[in-house]
Amino acid sequence: MSVRQRATATSVSIHDGMIWVTLTDRRVIGMPLDFFPWLERATPEQQARYEISPISIYWPDLEDGIDMEALILGHWATAKQE
Repeated sequence: MSVRQRATATSVSIHDGMIWVTLTDRRVIGMPLDFFPWLERATPEQQARYEISPISIYWPDLEDGIDMEALILGHWATAKQE
């Protein structure tokens, strides 16, 4: 599937111990914030400053991000358990 056909993020919100990502196809994917300790430890201001690209969500202040393919396919869930 090409990047053009794949759903991409339109917005991110973090609250109640979860990160919520809204996609272009209107799905909302939620995951526990503790799956991403680097993001969980960030200040609310740092969490609010992110950049969306077709392949990732990136927090420049934190120098880290979330891969969109892993997010959509659920690979972050298996990585947490290892």
